[in-house]
Amino acid sequence: MKLINMNNHKLLQRQINKYIPTDLIDNPSFQSFIKAVNDSYISFERDKDLMDHSFKESEKEYHEVNQNLKKEYELKQESISNLYKSLTELKSDKNFEDEIKQNDLLFISRYISDEILKRKETEKKLFETAEFLRVLLDNIQSGILFIDNTDTILYVNQHLCDIRNIHASPVDMMGKKPDYYLNDVTALFKDPDAYKNRIVEIIKNKDIVTGEILETIDGRFLERDYIPIIVEETFIGHLWKSTDVTQKIISKNLLQQSEERNRIIMNSSLNAIITIDINGKITFWNNQAEVIFGWKRDEVLGKTLNDTIIPNRHKQEHFDGLKHYVETGEGPVLNKQIELPAVNKNNIEFPIEISIIPLEQDGEVFFCSFIQDISERKKGEAKLRLQEEKYRNIIANINLGLIEVNTEEVIQFANQSFAEMSGFEVDELIGLSALDTFVFGENIEVMKDKNRLRKNGISDVYQIPVRNKRGELRWWAVGGAPNYDDKGNLVGSIGIHLDITEQKQMELELESEKIKAQEASKAKEAFLANMSHEIRTPLNAIIGFLRELERQGLSETQKKYVDNSAIASKHLLSIINNILDISKIEAGEMSLEDEDFIFSDAINNVITVMQPIATEKGLKLYSDIAENTGNVFKGDILRLEQILFNLIGNSLKFTTEGFISLNCKVLKDNNNFQEVCISVTDTGIGMEQSFANTIFNKFSQEDKSTTRKFGGTGLGMAITRELVQLMKGHITIESQKNVGTTINIILQLEKGVLKNVKKPQSEINHDIAGTNILLVEDNQMNRMVVNYTLNYFNCKVTEATNGLEALDILKKDKFDVILMDVQMPEMGGIEATKIIREVLKIDTPIIALTANAFKSEIDKCKEAGMNDYVTKPFEESVLIETLARYTINKDVLPENIIERIDIAKLYDLKILNNMSKGNNEFVQKMISIFISQTEDVIDRVDKALVDEDFPLVSQLIHKIKPSIESMGILSIMEDVKRLEKIAKESSDRNQITILFIHIKNILLIVIEKLKEEIKV
Repeated sequence: MKLINMNNHKLLQRQINKYIPTDLIDNPSFQSFIKAVNDSYISFERDKDLMDHSFKESEKEYHEVNQNLKKEYELKQESISNLYKSLTELKSDKNFEDEIKQNDLLFISRYISDEILKRKETEKKLFETAEFLRVLLDNIQSGILFIDNTDTILYVNQHLCDIRNIHASPVDMMGKKPDYYLNDVTALFKDPDAYKNRIVEIIKNKDIVTGEILETIDGRFLERDYIPIIVEETFIGHLWKSTDVTQKIISKNLLQQSEERNRIIMNSSLNAIITIDINGKITFWNNQAEVIFGWKRDEVLGKTLNDTIIPNRHKQEHFDGLKHYVETGEGPVLNKQIELPAVNKNNIEFPIEISIIPLEQDGEVFFCSFIQDISERKKGEAKLRLQEEKYRNIIANINLGLIEVNTEEVIQFANQSFAEMSGFEVDELIGLSALDTFVFGENIEVMKDKNRLRKNGISDVYQIPVRNKRGELRWWAVGGAPNYDDKGNLVGSIGIHLDITEQKQMELELESEKIKAQEASKAKEAFLANMSHEIRTPLNAIIGFLRELERQGLSETQKKYVDNSAIASKHLLSIINNILDISKIEAGEMSLEDEDFIFSDAINNVITVMQPIATEKGLKLYSDIAENTGNVFKGDILRLEQILFNLIGNSLKFTTEGFISLNCKVLKDNNNFQEVCISVTDTGIGMEQSFANTIFNKFSQEDKSTTRKFGGTGLGMAITRELVQLMKGHITIESQKNVGTTINIILQLEKGVLKNVKKPQSEINHDIAGTNILLVEDNQMNRMVVNYTLNYFNCKVTEATNGLEALDILKKDKFDVILMDVQMPEMGGIEATKIIREVLKIDTPIIALTANAFKSEIDKCKEAGMNDYVTKPFEESVLIETLARYTINKDVLPENIIERIDIAKLYDLKILNNMSKGNNEFVQKMISIFISQTEDVIDRVDKALVDEDFPLVSQLIHKIKPSIESMGILSIMEDVKRLEKIAKESSDRNQITILFIHIKNILLIVIEKLKEEIKV
């Protein structure tokens, strides 16, 4: 039965009754729409009648006026007569007829004037009504389109143009055909063909259409309504309405997704989730509820909890509780976590933990229960209680003392072991202050610090001396930890105590032995230093004189004697060096270089040197380097060669026939490192495997006959293993008696860069002629050797036999460099150097000539103010290279060097630009940070140099080294690395300052250029 609104226009009401479904009648939005349409119907019909009437009357009046004018006055009476007749017919009123007769033309004129005014008023109201409808439709949040039965647009609002992407204005569209504007609009929709076909179908059927959803290609949703306009059963046009419902659709989808997500979450919960309505009927039952209780969802929906999971003895309580809540709105078990018994489908009872939450939605109350099966937890709790009892018994009986104290250090609990340790009875300990009872002296403050740690939640282990009840001094090892109650509040500390008095006594004895061992080590070092000095000093003279003899014209016999003597002296030097290497390694003074080197060069150098010996013995010596082995590595090439010399030297010594091979292969390869296996294999005498396991011990040879037959000290392999371990590698040996030996070295070598490899100098190419040198040396033979060498290079040499003589000479004369022996009578080199630096204030470079190669000795030299050192016996090339470094090749930047540097190549922001991924703001920010950081570091290094805080200089340079590399300032990278290392390992103020000035000058120029880039 459709509702009929008596106020509606009859034609509209007929359409409603015929086409509108009943469920749409009560829709508020639809009623508003029908009201607007109804008002339009009524207004349109009323205005139409008025306008028709007005136009007819006006036409008649104007026609009469026109006739009167033509006929002029003679026709006036006839016209008046006709006018009277017309007026009488128009208004059949006796008074009106009388009034016409009385007033004649004056009345008629006044009457016509009134009628015109009425017409204008009617036209005004009609316009206002039309304007009201236009404003209403223009501002409605839907697109409106009226098309008449001639397919002409009567009205369209701007909102329709906007949502349909029509670029014409509504004014332009009115009076035009809709196809002109709406054909292209079909491309707006996802299925244009379906859209067109549906339009044709709607127009053909002329049925009311509401709520059709159309989806556009840009992801919007439009709701389309259509009403055919029928007046007095005559179709006069179409009314289309389009509304953008995108947000509504999205919200609806989101709501559906949210509901689905909530459903999934609830079904995925590890807890059973059950909801019941106010009548106790189950409305939701998740997957976990099925698992816990065994009931399927379909089996329980609509049933009560009493029917399913509540044990018989609690059913009445549940019923009463639900009834009580309905009556009072209160429930004693609501919004709490409680433990209750429940039953499953098989009527088996088990414990659950349940929280019941009352909720309200759309005015309806329901209850949501979160349930967890705690059967296992209950079993665990029972087991825990047993364990607690067990551990309580253990604590009471263990040998470790256990006490609990409160925050005031008052003992609350102590076990029997602690009572025995302390000398008290357990009952006596309770209530005592642990601090006052056991701790004394400065340890009281220590314990107060421990108490503060506990308050901050920190545990630790410490040792402390205490006094027991008998006043005896004991040492306890204590493990202390904070103690909390069930609510997480700190209530004190727990301490586990172990009496370590005997261990402490052993520690004191071990410390005493350690001091003795250190003293013995120092005595050993002193002995080796003296031995080194006493042997190296004459050996220096022997080697030096042999070197000078080689320069003379010798007969073949003399040359042979000199060569043999040189070999013997170098062999002796090698033995001394081996002993010193072992001592350095044991003292932790052996350090490795970290420079780029060509790996194949190291292998070839060893093969080249050892090849003549192999040839002389009739042995084949060769190397094989795998093709995938890296070309350049970083490390200490000299120490690597020393290892290979030792291994191949051993093979040559113990091999009489066959071959010796040096093979290299790659075990692992990545971007930065290669793991390389270097193998030395020979066909020598081999050894028993039992001895092979001890071959790396010092002074180790298989038997005494080996020493007599082959010679050697037994230190070579020990040194080799130590060097391999310093390189973080490992060495293994495989040998078979009378078959041969293979030694494998596994090293992880960092990949290097070819351009960073230093080119070796094949000969001395430094011209130090004219250099004025003061030679301070007490040994006459060594003075002669040095003199001969320096005279050969045309140097001017002044001699002094000790430090005192040197000081007297320096007070009178100036020198380019000083060569200073360390151990001399009357005044040694270190004492003399200190006076030169601190009293005479002379900064002439001083180079130590020392026979002691220990780091401690070298450090003493540098701390005294010496610039460098040369060990005796010296290689001529090393001495000349060192002299050249401090004279003709000083590490001073020439004044015009900055002018010669290509400013454009001082830095390269390529690395920074790659990091920025095109973000110029990032580049600018990084440049600003570099400038600020570098300027600060330069100022701090300047101050550190004044304070002679060289370790700080090293730290500061290390800090900016990555930034310098990121900015591409590659011209000073090697100098930066060198400065960092020198400042860390030495106190050579002169050398450090010179290097820093060079780096600083370059950095300041770069900073100025970078500041200009930021401005740009």
